[in-house]
Amino acid sequence: MDRAAPLLCLFFGEHAAMRSTIRVIVCLFILLAVTGAAFSATRTAAKPLLPPLEKLPSGVRWYGIYFGGERTGFSKITTAETADGYELTVEASVRMVVMGFSREASSQERYLVNRDLSLRSFQVEEVLDGTPLKLAGAVTPKGVKVSVTSGGTTRDKLLKVKGAIYPQPALNYYPLVKGAIAGGRHRIQMLDVEAIKVREIAITVTGAETLPDGTRTIRLLNDLYPMVDNDVWVDLAGNTLKESVRDGLVETLAEDEGSARRFIADAAISRRDLILDFSLVRVEPPLANAADLTRLVLEVEGIPTAMPLLQGGGQSASRTADGRVIFTVEPGKPAASRAEEGAGERFLVPTDRLPVDNPEIRGRAENITGDDTAPRRRVERLVRWVAGYVEDSVTDSPSPLDILKSRKGNCQSHARLYTTLARAAGIPTRFVSGLVYLQGKGFVYHSWAESFVEGCWLQVDPTFGQMPVDATHVKLVEGESPDEMVAIAGVVGKIRARVLETTP
Repeated sequence: MDRAAPLLCLFFGEHAAMRSTIRVIVCLFILLAVTGAAFSATRTAAKPLLPPLEKLPSGVRWYGIYFGGERTGFSKITTAETADGYELTVEASVRMVVMGFSREASSQERYLVNRDLSLRSFQVEEVLDGTPLKLAGAVTPKGVKVSVTSGGTTRDKLLKVKGAIYPQPALNYYPLVKGAIAGGRHRIQMLDVEAIKVREIAITVTGAETLPDGTRTIRLLNDLYPMVDNDVWVDLAGNTLKESVRDGLVETLAEDEGSARRFIADAAISRRDLILDFSLVRVEPPLANAADLTRLVLEVEGIPTAMPLLQGGGQSASRTADGRVIFTVEPGKPAASRAEEGAGERFLVPTDRLPVDNPEIRGRAENITGDDTAPRRRVERLVRWVAGYVEDSVTDSPSPLDILKSRKGNCQSHARLYTTLARAAGIPTRFVSGLVYLQGKGFVYHSWAESFVEGCWLQVDPTFGQMPVDATHVKLVEGESPDEMVAIAGVVGKIRARVLETTP
């Protein structure tokens, strides 16, 4: 049930699998596997491998998706027990290129199931190659009622079916709930929300295996995708550990939360295709001439209450009674405050990623700023220089010294090099990240900087060459270290925004 497996079908022309791209990405972490090499040797041993699983493992599980050994996406599943069953929540995003064809998919899904894992209701939002689709539905005595919203229109559909129906994220749990018997074969009805139909799926318990690290597992095999093997490893508690499609061509691997969040934050800031649809914050109607805005009032929902609201640099933020955040951004009107007094020393020092004291950095900063002593003009020289010197790309070079040599990098590279040079030039500067409006798309994640001049923080964008920035720069995080940047991962794919006011 690898969320990436449908991509294989998609590339080979399976129409029903085209929308399955998302489904596979999402369920990637539920059906995991090794290979089918030992299948014939273990399938005939009809003996119990473990008693029926009494309760699903609760909590959050993270997975990386790999195609040909290269990371191409992620998935996350959250399992929570309810009064009469479970809530299964799935988030995933993936991009694959095969035979010259590119497919990008992202999804957010929520399923309510009974104790036996049979489906009660569901909600799905997904984007395939830029095309959004929403589904919602519930199981009724007459069948599955589904509401489909696409292209601005909504239609209702009834899927007539008899007996229990299961969502795809439950497939890996099913054999364990029933009691895993080597060679046991289960045929169940699965709701395919991509094709909007009910399909019969076979799941086989191929046997018990011990991984190289000593972990005892149950190996499963399913026929979710025609002519494509889907092998799965799950531990004895029911957690999926690994999935292999086509003998490792596509793999889904369990990973720790920290690694997953760092990947998401970096991919979102870098605006990589594999996560762009997932992280994009759309607003209606789209903003016109966003780069010319001098004032923006934006209402945002989905920001965790524990996340601090950043002020300064022409931005103010406040939280409403219902938890929404109102950002007012006027970069051309930064005001000094007592909280900003004494900002100098802290934002002049070197860090692991900002080698301010490096002779090459100091020499370059002196050459760029010349004999100009006015701080604001020195800032402007540095901003313009970095914007013109570094070519924009999706890759990030953590070291400003490498950026100076390669002359390529994403917005983080631009902001990191500028921050290092500005500090070396004696200008207190901090690295910031948040949202910026990308014309024709929506708000995307971005990094820029703030320099302390004339008694207040001035927001500048060394990627776009802006000083000050346009008003669509909404900062969420300060700091360039991985631990500071990871806070971005907590909001990617979760926030919604509404424009309240704009001023050209």
